[in-house]
Amino acid sequence: MGELIEFDATVYKVQTLIDQGLRVTLDLPESAIVAAAQLMAVKREQLVLHIVCKPEKQVISGNEQGTISARSERKSVRATS
Repeated sequence: MGELIEFDATVYKVQTLIDQGLRVTLDLPESAIVAAAQLMAVKREQLVLHIVCKPEKQVISGNEQGTISARSERKSVRATS
């Protein structure tokens, strides 16, 4: 696995973990299926990624090529007592 994995994405969430590590969750468009498959292979093979991000100003809208659909707000289904 030496090839580049390139895709557009938006940052959905950045979390601090209990061990002070960080977890970044990305939203990818439906057109990024190949990149998602490559990321799954990286996970399976337990490889480490060197990530370089290039921010671009882009409108988040419908399912047009290269755009990310706006995600509706999630609500917990867990009942609290």
